[in-house]
Amino acid sequence: MQWLYFSVGAVITLTSINLLQRVLAVRSKNTRAVSFVFNFFAATISVIYLGLSGKLFNLNLSVPGIAWIYLFIAVFMYAIFERYKFKASKLIDASVYSTVLNISVLIAFLGSIFLYSESLTLAKLTGGSLVLLALFLVSQGKKSKKHLSLRGIMYTVGIAVALGFGWLLDKKGAMYFSPITYNFFVWLLPLPIIFFPYIKIKDLVDEFKISSWKIIILSALNILGYMLQLKALEIQEATKVIPIIQTTALFTALFGILVLKERENIGRKIIAAIIALAGVFMLI
Repeated sequence: MQWLYFSVGAVITLTSINLLQRVLAVRSKNTRAVSFVFNFFAATISVIYLGLSGKLFNLNLSVPGIAWIYLFIAVFMYAIFERYKFKASKLIDASVYSTVLNISVLIAFLGSIFLYSESLTLAKLTGGSLVLLALFLVSQGKKSKKHLSLRGIMYTVGIAVALGFGWLLDKKGAMYFSPITYNFFVWLLPLPIIFFPYIKIKDLVDEFKISSWKIIILSALNILGYMLQLKALEIQEATKVIPIIQTTALFTALFGILVLKERENIGRKIIAAIIALAGVFMLI
């Protein structure tokens, strides 16, 4: 049952991340600056974790050239996701954000059919259709510029696609690098892409002042959630772990309504979250 505790811990952590991220995004004046600050602290925590593990100066870099290609493509995809995720969170509710982000699972599974020669089944086709239906539901209904903008939906779809390709390539990266080394690279290497072409130092300082210790907590939660997920996957099959992890979308929708007072289109949000969750279950 230890894998279940890790999985439930990951769900609690990831739900908290989605809610806190929405709060920080709304307060932010420069979402790319707050993204860089967040990733800087996350990368710092990953370096500390690597150091405590005793592998900081003993990295296994003797891997084939193709491994570096997979790594850099994954890093670029994660960099795009991290660069714009606060922007997306600022434009739409956390409940909508978490539902639309299920597209990442769809991308990862469809990509696996081609990259890993996995089979395409009726269940996967149905699951993918349900995820798209959930996207349609949350993008319809009474719209508010503050809570549900088409621009926000488009940003979230874009970062969900990037995240999906990142997840798709994680398996390849993990085949060549150890999980802890791969985690280190995935957090550290995107920083220049997020910073490019330039972010004023003043904006970085201002965003840290606005978020204060909360941005550090968010970074630490992100690392913790990812590590709990990896721990669960080490013990149990992915087909049992991932469905539990994906309940994050449903809990984010529910707590977004309760905690963040996201009261617009409540019924539509809950139905869309449930449909998206059902779609993910069918995909995996």
